[in-house]
Amino acid sequence: MDQPQVGVEDTLLSSSLLAPLFSQITDNQRLKILDMGMATPATVSFFGQTKSRLQFCGLIDAHLDQYNDPECTQAERVALFKSSLNIHADVQFDVILFWDIFCYLSPPAMVALLEALVPHFHNRTRAHSIGQLNTRQKMVFSEYGINKIDALYHQPNDSQQPKLYAHTRHDFAKLLGYLRVDRSCLLSGNRVENLLLLNQEPAK
Repeated sequence: MDQPQVGVEDTLLSSSLLAPLFSQITDNQRLKILDMGMATPATVSFFGQTKSRLQFCGLIDAHLDQYNDPECTQAERVALFKSSLNIHADVQFDVILFWDIFCYLSPPAMVALLEALVPHFHNRTRAHSIGQLNTRQKMVFSEYGINKIDALYHQPNDSQQPKLYAHTRHDFAKLLGYLRVDRSCLLSGNRVENLLLLNQEPAK
């Protein structure tokens, strides 16, 4: 999984956390990967030489307002996410690529998304996310993928940018619930990448 992929003319972001994201995965392991974004050629190509099962949700390009609607109950939000994710009940993922979806979810919506995903975690599930470094500055609305083991693909998303929700690092850690930030590294463009691991118990 370390060969560069097509589309080198597109903007790349150097990543320090993709390697540890996959560090416990062997070449012979059949991976189950959940990607919150749309299917990008870079990501499909990256995993094309591996024994991987990819599921793309397209949530980041969807109308996120329905999940952030303050009139929704938490149970309704969880049900909406489960319907949108459309994951078979017995599927558990090895890797989840959240990209920057948390930046566009209110605190209740973020909790609801993770609650909908809990049945699809196992004790070695790992995840990757991208957040705002400085919550006072705007972050470019982008589409992400994996170009190679140390480089993220990204390009501007032409659709209307959803409302940004500024989660402080402290609040973000609390909202993660069954996940925790193992480490973080800076990216360009007012961004930070996070390696997320499973908590034994949800954060209080």
